[in-house]
Amino acid sequence: MLLWIVDFPAAWAALKAFDWPYLVLALLSLGAGYVFRILRWTVMLRATGADTTIGSSAAAFLGSIALNNVLPLRIGDVVRVLVFPAAIGISRSVAAASVLLERVIDLITLVICLAAGTAAVGIVALPAWLERGALVISICALAALIVIVLFSRKLAFFIKLRGARADRSGIVAKVIEASFDILTGLARMSRATTLALVLVLSMLGWAGETGLYGFMLTGLGISGGAAVALVVMAVATLSTLVPSSPGYVGTFHLAALLAVDLLGGTQAQAASFALLVHLVLWGSTTVAGGIAMLVRPDLFRQVVPGFARSHS
Repeated sequence: MLLWIVDFPAAWAALKAFDWPYLVLALLSLGAGYVFRILRWTVMLRATGADTTIGSSAAAFLGSIALNNVLPLRIGDVVRVLVFPAAIGISRSVAAASVLLERVIDLITLVICLAAGTAAVGIVALPAWLERGALVISICALAALIVIVLFSRKLAFFIKLRGARADRSGIVAKVIEASFDILTGLARMSRATTLALVLVLSMLGWAGETGLYGFMLTGLGISGGAAVALVVMAVATLSTLVPSSPGYVGTFHLAALLAVDLLGGTQAQAASFALLVHLVLWGSTTVAGGIAMLVRPDLFRQVVPGFARSHS
């Protein structure tokens, strides 16, 4: 679809007119956003009693992002849950609970950003597919957060009680134990003070990514300020929920292009923006994650015994 609707010569002309100093500001803003996300994940892990350092959290977090960029279907998240925990001193259950809560918080934050951005820009009506999608996402995410905050501890003790009465052997025992550990981790992470800090860090993290979009839009000469950047960031990021090719190629570009076009940019500007911002996002996070995994090869010791020692 991109190849069909984009005028690539016009997009290339718009790209050549880009004001490149804004690229440095965009990268700095993106970096700040990822610092807050790493801090958020560290806070969540420490809430469970884990003695995790910010450096270890950063290596695992950035490594999973890089793997998401080069592998399909968000495999990096699976690796962060199943492979990386042993190297950073946490259990797989704690890692699974943290990623689950992280995703719920991110969805809520993105829907809030979309609503705030459209209200500030003054968009009367969004495309029907986007309105329906945002509504479904917000309802599901809020319901999940309510369950986590109010019922995770009760569900954990219920499962423990039922497990004590059940046959504690084989797969059933492992499922019961894992479910109890995940729910216990969610209960600890969703305490009022921890959850409040996580929400603040989430807002700051997405503000950093919004800055990336804002500076890239400004560099291309698309006006609108922070509100426009907020809308484009929310639409483009929500598109990555769709299972896609490695690095969200296609889904991300189409969503970013349509968002910029909706907000008044020319098709050439929109196409240039979609291609350039994805290259910046994908390239910077892939390089950062690749370096993190090279520096910390022990992240993979869970699946390859002796790998860290032989590559140190």
